[in-house]
Amino acid sequence: MSSFSTYNPATGEVVKKFEHLSWEKSEHAIFSAHQDFQIWRKKSFAERSKVLVDLAVSLRAHKDRLAEQMHLEMGKLLEEGRAEVEKCAVTCEYFAKEAPGFLANQKSSSPYNDAEVSFQPLGVIFCIMPWNFPLWQTIRFAAPALMAGNVVVLKHADLTAGTAEMLGKIFADLTSDLQLLRNCQVDHEVAEKIIGHSLVRGVTFTGSTAGGRSVATTAAKNLKKIVLELGGSDAYLILEDADIAMAAKACAKTRLQNCGQSCVAGKRFIVVEKVATEFIRLYVDEMKKTEIAPLASKKFQEQIITQVEKLKNWGGKVVLGGTAPRNDGAFYPPTVLVFEKNHPDLHKEEVFGPVGSVIIVKNAAEAVEVANSSPYGLGGGVFTRDLQKGKALVEKELEAGFVVVNDYVKSDPRVPFGGVKESGYGRELGHFGILEFVNIKTVGVGASS
Repeated sequence: MSSFSTYNPATGEVVKKFEHLSWEKSEHAIFSAHQDFQIWRKKSFAERSKVLVDLAVSLRAHKDRLAEQMHLEMGKLLEEGRAEVEKCAVTCEYFAKEAPGFLANQKSSSPYNDAEVSFQPLGVIFCIMPWNFPLWQTIRFAAPALMAGNVVVLKHADLTAGTAEMLGKIFADLTSDLQLLRNCQVDHEVAEKIIGHSLVRGVTFTGSTAGGRSVATTAAKNLKKIVLELGGSDAYLILEDADIAMAAKACAKTRLQNCGQSCVAGKRFIVVEKVATEFIRLYVDEMKKTEIAPLASKKFQEQIITQVEKLKNWGGKVVLGGTAPRNDGAFYPPTVLVFEKNHPDLHKEEVFGPVGSVIIVKNAAEAVEVANSSPYGLGGGVFTRDLQKGKALVEKELEAGFVVVNDYVKSDPRVPFGGVKESGYGRELGHFGILEFVNIKTVGVGASS
């Protein structure tokens, strides 16, 4: 077993020391989870719904402690942390109510006297989650997966191991006859073995595109169903007929949520030259107003420093921020770079911090071309007063999994979430998300005699 520590990103001080779980203990957790699955899968929807509602109650009861733990380990503002807990509770309540309808048997035409499509759970699902939204990323997968009758083994990011530990305890206290989620803080080598275990029937991974490739390779070798929610470099198009003040405010919000450490944060702001001067002025003003936390660790601050230098070398002109403070904390200021000329490498770079790139283009057609030149395709949007034109543009032209008009992308339990291209595949949330980890089983019935 290897040891590691969590750190306070504001001070660099050690928060707590942990040990990675051994393979032997991890395999025991898988066996125990499989035994609990045999009980849970037979529970009625009403019984599962009650447990999910109880989970929502428990999350709210621990709201302040969970927010404080996230603040301590990865710097998240307390207000943002409490909002994250509430979003998780609402998601549990949503699937507790809606899952029975989503998963109800469906009649189907067939060569049999009678046929239905049935939705049955797969079993133990291995969940590999990141540090940036340590509760939300886990619950948004777990709530529908549990309502479908699966159970969960969780490998969380080491950076937020204390938050994962608290979440594991909440689940341990939730039910007396079984445990629906087991927190297994393992290293990469053990995680690979878990993916390959015969009793693990599916894998979900949220993280970097490089990490997703590695997990997907292991899952493919073992023929495991997998959902990947990976990196993003979301583009927002500001057309010449846009409400510029509204666009600037929304673009600042999407860029600075969670200190910019979000795969689905807006990162590229592609503005038509006719309104570029006004947009940049208002966007910079909005970026200045926003309170942000430290980055989640000192190494991420160093990464942002390196990336900003890259952006400058590619032609980006710094009009706000651009320099890290000289202190022990992992802070980086809101930063805006303006590109008067497009650079192809800019669109391959995912900047995971409070740095927005504004690219000036001639017209809407060029804006779409620039937006789609990225290997990523998670989210994005367009700002225009012509709603019909805007909807057609995002629906037919933008290569992304979640697109909006005159707003920014916000994950929500009611709608599916996920990307295309190097942003991953599969969906979470909504009706489509709950179907990812079920056996869509055809049941045919012939004549009785």
